[in-house]
Amino acid sequence: MNRINLYVHYDAVTNYFMTRGITLKTIDFNRQYLPQNIILANAPEEFGRFDVQTDFKILRNQTEVLDYFELCQKEGRRMSNWIDFDSIEMMHQLTPVEISELLYLFHANKALRSPFFYKLQNNYVYLTMSNGLNKIYYRHMSHFYGRFARSLSEHLSDIINENVRWFTRRKKLVSTMPVRLVEELSPLFMNGLKIDLNQAIKENDTWSIPLYIIEDDLTYLTRNFDRKDAVGQIIYQESTSQWRIEDLSQQFEDKTEGTQ
Repeated sequence: MNRINLYVHYDAVTNYFMTRGITLKTIDFNRQYLPQNIILANAPEEFGRFDVQTDFKILRNQTEVLDYFELCQKEGRRMSNWIDFDSIEMMHQLTPVEISELLYLFHANKALRSPFFYKLQNNYVYLTMSNGLNKIYYRHMSHFYGRFARSLSEHLSDIINENVRWFTRRKKLVSTMPVRLVEELSPLFMNGLKIDLNQAIKENDTWSIPLYIIEDDLTYLTRNFDRKDAVGQIIYQESTSQWRIEDLSQQFEDKTEGTQ
């Protein structure tokens, strides 16, 4: 199985997460923050309708939104760029300038001003970058944490079960990483964090996944580093289904001080 290294970079100024390998699923949304409606930059013909007043292609109501998300998830389709909005009536009050800003956001994958529009009351902007990364603006940063925890747990499950024969169907279950540990990791997100699944190793029943700061140099995503250069590691113990974070940088600082 080909492992993929994960990447997270958080921009605190405009509240976006740039990610690689962190999938988006309907279960990642708290029910109260599940998009009510969305504007699609582009989508298959069988989805959405064109709004007569704005000429935007929209999904109107949560049922249509869920159907679209779940189809993309099930069939592995590339999801359209989208932005959520609360009401049709308020969307129709967008000015020509605001509409042009929205179109620029979809086209250039960045906001001219704020990605959050008062008249839309949007909580998200979902963008797919040309380099294969995803960029999502979150009104609430913490909404990313559950998505990260779920996605990392699924990736580790794939690794743990990569040698399980398909006909046995007895895959080992991996517990979902606690959100409090993602919060603990979050300061590293601002520096561009590589979660190196290619260098994940198992000793006895314990997995360790090294963490590296690579900022915005994506060429480092496919390179192996010396584990002593890791800033920390994510630990998962199979027998207890427990997760924890180890700060390796502090350990190496202590060793260095001890030799002086």
